[in-house]
Amino acid sequence: MTIALDQEGKALCPPGLRRLDHLQVTLPPELVVLATWLPWLALPRANGKTSKVPALPRAGSLRPIDCRGAGLTLPEAHHLARQHSAGGVGVALSPGLGLAALDVDLPLTTGAQALLSTLPGYAERSPGGGTHLWLRGSLPRNRRQAGIEVLGSGFVTVTGEVLGGRGRALGTLSAVLDRLEVASAPRSPQGEGATLTDRAVLQRLYTAANGPRARQLLEFGDWAGAGYPTASEGDFAAVRMLRFWVPDPEQLRRLLEGTALRREKWERGDYLERTIRRALDLGGPVWRSPAG
Repeated sequence: MTIALDQEGKALCPPGLRRLDHLQVTLPPELVVLATWLPWLALPRANGKTSKVPALPRAGSLRPIDCRGAGLTLPEAHHLARQHSAGGVGVALSPGLGLAALDVDLPLTTGAQALLSTLPGYAERSPGGGTHLWLRGSLPRNRRQAGIEVLGSGFVTVTGEVLGGRGRALGTLSAVLDRLEVASAPRSPQGEGATLTDRAVLQRLYTAANGPRARQLLEFGDWAGAGYPTASEGDFAAVRMLRFWVPDPEQLRRLLEGTALRREKWERGDYLERTIRRALDLGGPVWRSPAG
């Protein structure tokens, strides 16, 4: 592998990777000291988008990995990213770190712009042109709605392309959740009865007869313990449990992406979309609002 060198003979940073000294003085100190940093690769998806996949060297080149339990210091991850011309670096989050990130995709809607303008905290441009706002707080499961995701676990890219005037201080997770809770309650189409919020769906599911098995799948990701021979069958079972309460594919995807079942395979191609569609096509009884 050929590595580009500068005039001093040092390896140049790939285009998407800022210098280490820039990251160390720009990022919140709570991020800089983490030992869960990893380089990432940009891999194409079937829908035309690009996944930013955490990676580590194997057989002389970077290979995608499951980031759970993995990680390096920032200097170590930065060195690997330079050495292997990775797309950049990022952080493997878990609830125990006490950190979270608000991920706002492009195009920025009026609602997303209003949300960002009222939330303080370090924010930077993401590799795809969206915005990452870094937060203090623990999030047991990720939350997603149209164009906006709050991440307490999983891999989050870090660019150091800071948005002006925000400083290095972390934002507050509770402030984000308070604003999203109001905005996320879905409106039901006229004449179709009430639509349950994400929180209400999970509350009802966990208190139903199949609640213990659903909780084992969704909160702990324990598909084997729940009685399923493969992770894919556990995924399908989870969709079938949820679709009784909510038959909307977008809300199903949002709910599923916030569970402990989420893994790297979901980011490849259209696996999750096909699983949701197959579960919906199978049909069966669904919850109806008493008023519907």
